[in-house]
Amino acid sequence: MVTIGARTTATKASMTLAELLPNTLALNIPHLAERQTWLIEEALRIDEAIKSMDKQIAYLIYGNKEKGYKPLPYTKILMSFPIMSESMACTFIGAIGDIERFSTYLELKKHLGVAAEIKISGTSVFKSRQTYEGVRDTRRVLFLMTLLLISPKISENSFRVYYKRLVDRGMAKRKAIGHVCGKIAQVLYSCLKNNAPYDPFKHASKMGVILDGDKVRLKIPANLEDYECQADELADDDVL
Repeated sequence: MVTIGARTTATKASMTLAELLPNTLALNIPHLAERQTWLIEEALRIDEAIKSMDKQIAYLIYGNKEKGYKPLPYTKILMSFPIMSESMACTFIGAIGDIERFSTYLELKKHLGVAAEIKISGTSVFKSRQTYEGVRDTRRVLFLMTLLLISPKISENSFRVYYKRLVDRGMAKRKAIGHVCGKIAQVLYSCLKNNAPYDPFKHASKMGVILDGDKVRLKIPANLEDYECQADELADDDVL
């Protein structure tokens, strides 16, 4: 299963090689000839690997009749969510399997790694913190989705409204981010259980939010790598 971020890493490696190649090729040094050839071949190999990765993810998600691949379950539902990419959907499908395994959304939240647990010492209750149980890949994806959804570069959406309300009530921003992860997991659970795609207008209506119909389809910012790095840090941190 290709996890979110693999394609970005491969693309970055290819770009780095592309930047180095002109300077390297300019050096007419015999003993570097083999090294130069290797760099060219490696850049081409990475480029082909990226294209192959995209095709394999598409086959996994949507199926391929010629190759006998059936579409993965929940594809249409997951891809209806804002900011959901094909690799993100693959990660969720691989981790969730059958939604009927989970009796409540709290069970799913814990499995996805974004549930809160109470930190207790003796008879004293200190605070809630992010559980260290669950699938790390899905926790990272949920943090990435949250960071993108609350970004000012993204059009208004119900999840960002929820985040703003938490912050306005005095909740720390990092903790509010963790709560939005849990909210996404809760909505995911509801949609999968009811076999219904995500409806941004229905969600907004329940929250008393009015969305601009022309801006419902949210676009991922060009600097995705910055968000991925931050999601990595939050996935390993105690933010709930």
